[in-house]
Amino acid sequence: MRLDSAVRNIKSTMVIYMIKIILQFVVRLVFIRVLPIEYLGVNGLFNNILAVLSLTELGIGPAIVYSLYKPLATGDMSTVKSIMRLFKKAYIYIGIIILVMGSFLTPCLDFFIKERPNIDGLEYIYLLFVLDTGISYFYSYKRNLLIADQRQYVANFYQGVCQVSLGVCQIVLLLLTHSYWSFIILKVLATFIENFAVARKAEVVYPILHEKDVAPLAREIKKNIVRNVEALIFHKVGGIVVFSTVNIIISKFIGLTTLGLYSNYCLIIGALESISGQLFGSLTASIGNLNISTSSEKKVQIFKVLEFMTAWVAFYVSIGLYVMLNPLIEIWLGEQYIFADVVIFVLVLNFYLTYMRRAVLVFKDAMGLFWNDRYKPLAETIINLVTGIYLVQQYDITGALLAMTISTLLAPFWVEPYVVMRNGLDWPLKRYYGYYALYSGVTLLCGSGLKFLYGILFVQNTILAFIGGVVLCTIVTNVIWTAIFYHTPEFKYIRDIIKCRLTR
Repeated sequence: MRLDSAVRNIKSTMVIYMIKIILQFVVRLVFIRVLPIEYLGVNGLFNNILAVLSLTELGIGPAIVYSLYKPLATGDMSTVKSIMRLFKKAYIYIGIIILVMGSFLTPCLDFFIKERPNIDGLEYIYLLFVLDTGISYFYSYKRNLLIADQRQYVANFYQGVCQVSLGVCQIVLLLLTHSYWSFIILKVLATFIENFAVARKAEVVYPILHEKDVAPLAREIKKNIVRNVEALIFHKVGGIVVFSTVNIIISKFIGLTTLGLYSNYCLIIGALESISGQLFGSLTASIGNLNISTSSEKKVQIFKVLEFMTAWVAFYVSIGLYVMLNPLIEIWLGEQYIFADVVIFVLVLNFYLTYMRRAVLVFKDAMGLFWNDRYKPLAETIINLVTGIYLVQQYDITGALLAMTISTLLAPFWVEPYVVMRNGLDWPLKRYYGYYALYSGVTLLCGSGLKFLYGILFVQNTILAFIGGVVLCTIVTNVIWTAIFYHTPEFKYIRDIIKCRLTR
């Protein structure tokens, strides 16, 4: 049951996100063709300001979702109702706070921009971003019940329909009107419709959401939720500062034009990270169920398999990005939109370091180990801000990106595995880093070789050369990985699952 749910969630996520990514590329191409590049910078900047405002959520969502795993596994619907009532109240308050705080920030927009662009109604555009973020909280708490119950594929369906419809409508209206207003108004409507539809579906799947006889939440459960929320406040602050303020730093110290160029790379890398986040998010509920119902040895086995799969995907995708990212941008948008190779290397390095945390983070979240590393995000935040503000002035955008690399290596790189191995898994930390070093070494060597080989084989950057490069990276990376790890227990485990499902 657990494996079937995980596979179903992964399948739905893959299909929906592949369609979504293709549409995002087309939308971005049309966007650049009909609007000035400053609009891209504004888009990225406002998204990140609102990401900072979402700090008001303070980790309430993950803490409450974790508290749902046990009552859902044991069929304790009375407790589920009590938790969901708390969830509803919290998210309504959060939505209102974001709308109010976001509106109050409107007069301060010039502080975040080095040179104000010639865009009419900039403040009103920003307020639409505020509305888009705020209204998402009024219904989204019901989506989390589906996710906690290993039914993410249900939410994925509605998300896919709404996002595909949004992309098509944005393309059509951009071509017809050449108006950024149509682009952002459609985004607000799609956010409301998607969350409303998912909420209604959740009510059908769980009729208990309509019931009025809700018992007070048990004191012990409430105490655990409050404790986890207190810990997640630190995690939320650190995550937002590290991953969402890069755009603000670039906008403040370099300008919106560079931010617009950077946003194109972020679209590609962000799409891949989004797929990753959805895939691992699909597994979190299953790992949470695993943590409650299986032995320590089984947990270690599944963790090693998940870490192996994470490293395999990171190996393939990181090398593909390092070799093919600039050729893709050049073909897609034009040579004037590409960055230097050193920027690409740091971008891909950050992607690799972030992606390789996925298996550890899934187990940490599923085991509810929020409290144990609560101070880690504060250290990461301070390191990132101090080094980011200094390095961006010394080394331009490369410096801003290097700050993220430094903060990752000095904090989460060693703290998160330590917490999981010591408190959740009975597996030596040195074994984890031994595997990590092996996977990283293979990635670095293969990536360098393929970058050199691509430069020899494909001198001119054409569509055929790009396709050839993608085929080359796909075949070479997966053949090398299979040859090196074919006889490992992790590879055999994956192979046996595939054989079993194909046979069935």
